[in-house]
Amino acid sequence: MNRKQLIGIILSITVLVATFFLPVPVGLTDQGMVTIGILLFFLIMLISEALPVGVICFLCLGLLPVLGVTKNLASGLIGFTNPILFFVLASFGLSEAVSSTPIVPRILHALIKRFGKDVKTCVLAIMIAGAIVSSIVTDVPTVVVFMGIGASFLTLFKNDADRRKTAKSLMMGIPIAIMLGGIMTPAGSGINILTIGLLRDLAGIQITFIQWMACAIPIVLVMVPLSWLVLTKIYPPAEIDADDIRQYLTTIEVKEKIGTREIKVIIIASGMMFFWLLSSFFPAIEVAVVALFGCVCLFLPGIRVLTWDKYMKAVSWTSFILIGTVLCIASTIVANGITEWFVTYILPTSLSVSTMGAVFFVAVMAFLIMLVVPVAPALIGVLSPVIVSLGVTIGINPALLIITLGLCAGNCYLFPIDTIPLITYTAGYYKMTDMPKATVWLQLAFIGLATLWLPIAGRIVGFI
Repeated sequence: MNRKQLIGIILSITVLVATFFLPVPVGLTDQGMVTIGILLFFLIMLISEALPVGVICFLCLGLLPVLGVTKNLASGLIGFTNPILFFVLASFGLSEAVSSTPIVPRILHALIKRFGKDVKTCVLAIMIAGAIVSSIVTDVPTVVVFMGIGASFLTLFKNDADRRKTAKSLMMGIPIAIMLGGIMTPAGSGINILTIGLLRDLAGIQITFIQWMACAIPIVLVMVPLSWLVLTKIYPPAEIDADDIRQYLTTIEVKEKIGTREIKVIIIASGMMFFWLLSSFFPAIEVAVVALFGCVCLFLPGIRVLTWDKYMKAVSWTSFILIGTVLCIASTIVANGITEWFVTYILPTSLSVSTMGAVFFVAVMAFLIMLVVPVAPALIGVLSPVIVSLGVTIGINPALLIITLGLCAGNCYLFPIDTIPLITYTAGYYKMTDMPKATVWLQLAFIGLATLWLPIAGRIVGFI
């Protein structure tokens, strides 16, 4: 156990024990006070990585009934009955199906062939391809696939100095583009679905697929090329001969025609997206049900795109357990009156702030807190009840503020501390201090775009 882990364990236990001895604030029950203690215990343990994530989740779930904040374990586990979790499970099936076919190389080859005139535009093509794929495939497998693609592209550089120089912009650009692409549709990330589900549970408001996409896609369309421009300006890649780029194209070209297996995946994925979009007009169509049926289709006789063994290896059970635990703790926060207490005793009785000002406040708050709590599901679980209460207090539809939270939580890359940029960072292509030199401008641009666009999008989709 290293020093950070030891401090994390000591601090988390101290905070939890303190909630039993500190005076309970007016309007808050003893159960509510202990619930806050468990929440802080959970966050400190995650940040310090004192134990494996799954073990931390099991520990906190066990503490809910033991410390009396839920009646029993069954009531504490209510978050695991949420349809969101089954959507997440089904999405891993689609991710594995797409990544196991030549769909990604086809998209990449087409983009580089069209735009890849030099190394800079090749970097742009790779980023655009990553954003497109991550719009329906979860971010972690996407960034792993594209990191491999990026590594193969870097082999074109004979000079090690040129290779390292190019790797900075490319290997930072890949996770940034993938995180941006992941917010384009609710299916792009479990964070999106978690955000939508928490709003429904807390406020009874349902965000449709089209509403989410109308808010997110315009921001992504600006941010992807802007990210490329900033990265290649601050970390300009080395150039190589056009012949070398053409040679690289031959290495990623899928020479055979689209195969039967690939067609099956495209049809199933397109069918799922069609019904997800249709659910925006017909609420009886549940997105999680569509995801489950789509996943099942991948296993059916005559299709057999996936085997059960491959699917089980593709599922990130850590993500499943973490999201489920966040939902359980969020439900306990509401059940024990913490949200009501916050509205009554913490928030001012009246606030006067514009929609644009409220979006700006939530975006800045999300990015700042992510520096301290770099676990997006935990951040969303903690802030969602507060933001819903804030929206009600200032008279702004909570859906608009919750979407702001979800978009920002899914795009925190000031430092490579989120899981997605951490994957390319640990490969040694750039240093911890290299990323903020470029990404600080991107985070500011994201806040600005969200502040300007989301109030407009809110009017278009009926949030205002």
